Amino acid sequence: MLRLILAVILGPLIGLVVLGAIDGAANMIFPPPAGVNLTDPAAIRAATAVLPFGAQVGAILAWLLGALAGAWSANLIAGRRALAGRIVSGLFLAFAAWTMATTAYPLWTRAGLVIAVLIAAVAADRASGKARN
Repeated sequence: MLRLILAVILGPLIGLVVLGAIDGAANMIFPPPAGVNLTDPAAIRAATAVLPFGAQVGAILAWLLGALAGAWSANLIAGRRALAGRIVSGLFLAFAAWTMATTAYPLWTRAGLVIAVLIAAVAADRASGKARN
């Protein structure tokens, strides 16, 4: 039980580090428009609405790999128990929903984020395999 709790704590942290690293790299390749106040939510929504295609694909890729890393590492920490990865995947889905509610991504990007997290959840579930004896 302790390993499961530890996995549910560390899994999202690992996933968010991966997500942040990939999203940061995408922001270096596709920087926000000049003069955007990154502390103003309205300015961020306006800048998000005009992001280039590559930046939006980078965001989807960041969510896919972040959710995969978080769920898979949670499964491993918990002793290959799929429950840990499923909990982490649920947390990533909730975080993705919050992100979509607070940004102005186009509909295809929003759908892509949800699909990416679901694909990561299934992949982590299958990659964890059966528990070793």
